[in-house]
Amino acid sequence: MVVHLISVAFTGFILYLSVPGSDLFSWHPTCMSVAFILLLLQAIVVFSPESSLFPTTPRPEKVQLHWILHAFGTASAVFGFAAVYLNKEMNNRKHFTTWHGKFGLATVVGVFCAVVGGLVAKYALNFRKYVKPINIKMYHATAGMIVFCLAMATVFLAGYSNWYKNRVSGWLWRITIWMPVVLATCVARQVTQSYLPRVLTPRESELDAKAKKIQEKIEEKLRRQQERKRSGNNGKSSESEDPTELNSVHN
Repeated sequence: MVVHLISVAFTGFILYLSVPGSDLFSWHPTCMSVAFILLLLQAIVVFSPESSLFPTTPRPEKVQLHWILHAFGTASAVFGFAAVYLNKEMNNRKHFTTWHGKFGLATVVGVFCAVVGGLVAKYALNFRKYVKPINIKMYHATAGMIVFCLAMATVFLAGYSNWYKNRVSGWLWRITIWMPVVLATCVARQVTQSYLPRVLTPRESELDAKAKKIQEKIEEKLRRQQERKRSGNNGKSSESEDPTELNSVHN
């Protein structure tokens, strides 16, 4: 529940600082915070057994909700990217000169790669001859986690920008600067807990199946040996009983 409170509170705080519509640049922090801190975060944690707002919802419905949130989040990220790009073009300023800009560009590219990965994961059964569907989904989830961590690193770097430091200072700056780090940690934990057990469980079951087959073979051999011993003992006992039977008949 904490991740949702931080997500909503931090997004609202950025919107308050941005004053959407005050100028062209204001749409950059507005759209980017809505995209990554709110929508794409919710698109990821919807699968979490601990953090999901819909824990009892069937998985197919969660997948559909994931697609909807991701679609709106991607659209918002595109608008935010376009806003800062056009703002720099209008002011004749160079693009991607800061670490914030470079990480932001890598994040936007990663979002589109995640979209492609999502399409592959959705139709994973068509690629089952080459890669196990569960592995494709794990790769998609891991890539999405990396992209989200890139996004949170971009937000962290934005905290050192002149725009942010001119509006936030003191203890409030120290608190808000670490919020993206907390969100990235929560998402990384959610992904590892949700997908690693699902990948490891089939391997463990295969090992258990092999061990079970070996144990069955050993028990089968022991059973056959016991049957042979019993048959051998029965043969000896029948041979020992023959003389007495003859003697009784003779008497």
